[in-house]
Amino acid sequence: MESLKKRKPILAFLLSLVTPGLGQIYNGQFKKGISYLVGFLLVYIIFSFLLFKFYGMILYLIIMLGFFLFISLDALLGAIKLKAIALNSYNKWYIYLIIFLVSSVAVHPLLGWTIRNNIARAYKIPSSAMEPTLMVGDHLIADMKIYKSEKPKRGDIIVFEFPKDPSKDFIKRVIGIEDEKVEVINNKIYINEKLLDDPWGYVSAKYYPALDTFGPVVVPKDSLFVLGDNRNNSQDSRFWGFVNIKKVRGKALYLYWAKNKTRIGMELK
Repeated sequence: MESLKKRKPILAFLLSLVTPGLGQIYNGQFKKGISYLVGFLLVYIIFSFLLFKFYGMILYLIIMLGFFLFISLDALLGAIKLKAIALNSYNKWYIYLIIFLVSSVAVHPLLGWTIRNNIARAYKIPSSAMEPTLMVGDHLIADMKIYKSEKPKRGDIIVFEFPKDPSKDFIKRVIGIEDEKVEVINNKIYINEKLLDDPWGYVSAKYYPALDTFGPVVVPKDSLFVLGDNRNNSQDSRFWGFVNIKKVRGKALYLYWAKNKTRIGMELK
């Protein structure tokens, strides 16, 4: 008669905390454990589309935490109920380690990369160049799929590769689009010689002398002219030129965290 090995409930719980479904595998429930692991990863991807709205993000976090706790508690209760099992070929420490490594080193990073580059991504604001719209320390969510099917529009707050250093992401507001003539006169923006309604711009001489005159320049094809909302303290198209549309990564949506708590959840327009 094959000897039985006692299952430790706390170990089953901890294994599923480390990797969803691993506790079930430890309990001898291989198919169930793999189903939970795959299910968790699918939920991770599918429900990430909720991130496009602030309250969707809250719901996403609740769903992910709830599913995660459910799987872990199921492993705990399963070990208590089973008490002991006849060990299978996969009930070995190195099999658990392999599953953990494949999940945490390969699968999770790949899925995370997919979400950050194709669905939604979090950013933290490091400078005052977009004040008062974006303050230093603000945390925002950007839509990383919107510009795969449409072009940026005037007024959009975009995230893009910094033309002078592609390893860095910058965030600015779209002011001019291709073939438009852009000029700044006395801190007023003119597009094709017509005054632009500019509710976003903030002008202060606190940091730099007023950049009250610029241009005119004509925006090249497939390019954008961008400015920071804090017009006198922003390195933007006035300094380093235009942004190629192909280098635009995403569109800022809302703040999910801010030092000023009343700003949390604020939509970015």
